[in-house]
Amino acid sequence: MLSKSLIITLFLSMLSLTLFSKSKITIDKVEPSFWWVGMKNTTLQVMIHGDNISSTKPKIDYDGVVLKQSIQVTSPNYLVLYLEITEETLPGKVPIQFIVNGKTIHTIHYELKARESADNKNIGFDPSDVIYLLMPDRFANGDPSIDNVEGMTQKMDREEPYGRHGGDLKGILDHLDYFTDLGVTALWLNPVQENNSSEQSYHGYGMTDLYKIDPRFGTNQDYKELVKACHDNNLKVVMDLVFNHIGSDHWWMQDLPMSDWLNHQSYWEDGRKDSEYYGTNYQVTKQLDPYASKEDFDQNVEGWFTPKMPDLNQNNPILADYIIQNTIWWIEYAGLNGIRMDTFGYAYKSFASRWTREIMEEYPQFNIVGEILVKETPVASYFAGGANNLDGFDSFLPSVTDMPLSFAANAAFSPENDAPDWNSPMRQLANHLTQDYLFPDPYNLVTCLDNHDVNRVMSNLKDPERVKLALTFLLTTRGIPQIYYGTELLYEGFESDHASLRLDFPGGWDGDERSAFDQKGRTVIENDVFDYLKNILHWRKDNSAIHKGKLIHYIPNDDVYVYFRKTVEETVMIIINNNEEKVVTLDTSTFASAISGATKGKEIISGEEFSDISTIEIDGKKAMILELQ
Repeated sequence: MLSKSLIITLFLSMLSLTLFSKSKITIDKVEPSFWWVGMKNTTLQVMIHGDNISSTKPKIDYDGVVLKQSIQVTSPNYLVLYLEITEETLPGKVPIQFIVNGKTIHTIHYELKARESADNKNIGFDPSDVIYLLMPDRFANGDPSIDNVEGMTQKMDREEPYGRHGGDLKGILDHLDYFTDLGVTALWLNPVQENNSSEQSYHGYGMTDLYKIDPRFGTNQDYKELVKACHDNNLKVVMDLVFNHIGSDHWWMQDLPMSDWLNHQSYWEDGRKDSEYYGTNYQVTKQLDPYASKEDFDQNVEGWFTPKMPDLNQNNPILADYIIQNTIWWIEYAGLNGIRMDTFGYAYKSFASRWTREIMEEYPQFNIVGEILVKETPVASYFAGGANNLDGFDSFLPSVTDMPLSFAANAAFSPENDAPDWNSPMRQLANHLTQDYLFPDPYNLVTCLDNHDVNRVMSNLKDPERVKLALTFLLTTRGIPQIYYGTELLYEGFESDHASLRLDFPGGWDGDERSAFDQKGRTVIENDVFDYLKNILHWRKDNSAIHKGKLIHYIPNDDVYVYFRKTVEETVMIIINNNEEKVVTLDTSTFASAISGATKGKEIISGEEFSDISTIEIDGKKAMILELQ
């Protein structure tokens, strides 16, 4: 018969084992999943998610790694660690122990990698580049085996205008020769991170995992290999990121870390009652409006972008650190050349400034363009880094989207614009550029004629010859040009119907009736515009006057715009006759100071040699690009 003391001892042992087994934890998320030694910012945030992980005490014993802070947040299923990675730290796997009642119940081995080096890694895009913007889901299907992936709620359906159509990273990789043949030098892909929502996930702006490529596009490794292949083909890569909002199906939304993780979080926590929904007013102008009401200002920065896109509260310091670190992770991991930050003007300004500053401190040769979708130059210039703003705001952005120029160019080249000569379309365009004094560096602005959010240029201008005029202007004026996929094929589409702006690229799918990737698959007019654009793009690659030259323009007369790009060594003269039919003869003595004694030149578009440029005749709806000699 067992003694009473032995029974008690056995009971306590069994109780201890039971309690220990209950304290076992399962970790389902570690973000970021790895990091690097040798970063300028030596502080690393590691967010860990697992059932009741906050009840544990973490411990680290690794030379050069110091656990500075372990933060328990509102949800018991998160633990946020802040590590110091000293300059002496060597690559390796850092054991992070999780301790309960003095016993280690779980250990993860967190990897610190050596940083990779490559010739094109993190070298930013600049005015020597032309960026080609494409929507991965609508470009090409290279791997049909991932069209429908288990766990992804929206399945492929090319008949659904707002559905998934099956484009992927392999499809882009398979057609790198198309980009190099056309002559662009950089690719901007609309977001490729996971968007696991039940509807309209194709565009990528409702991210559900910020550290993961959407499985219907490929894997993280596939993305990294695509960037390397682009670099091998002298193509830079710009990643599209969003720090203003996430998708409502993001994994956070099932277990929000803190009570202030989102702006107006009660809408979600109270069951998404319509009476509590608080959407943005989409008025970026409220960020700088000296007369803005508090209500209007707050709604701009705190309102949700849509009911399916929760607004992130970047005033939460843990979330702010997370977002900044996520950006750095992608830049370092993939070797990116630039970031296009979506909805830059919708975030808290103090955070936006900090985000940009810390990215550029880590990568001084990098480039970032912030999306500012407005028609007014003073509003766009407010968000440009180094702007002389009265309120002292500095975004530190190297570049912003020059959408005001896009709207001005579309208006100026429109056949419906028949203003008299004193305010002719070309004078309107030239006068628009006089506002460039508001930008600290107008040459680094990203310019375009259209993109995935606004009317396609062909729909505005309605005439291939006018599109060619507008493209000539885009590729020769100041700035970094961006071309939207399909513009070279005269795609049409309207902002009022986003699906029309985001059509599939012909030939990107097996069974397509034709392939626009090949000359024989394009129509006569498509080849005409493609070849026109290709000619200028390839010439532009090697012309330092376009890359670095000063812009000098003259007051347009007879709706003819003449301007120059000049360096000490080179002078390029651009002439655009915006008249429908009128032939204009120019006496070039009018442009003597810019011509600087040159007497002859070669016209790039036609290839014609001019032995005497004292007078130049140009037909209506024609442009000329002359390298002067």
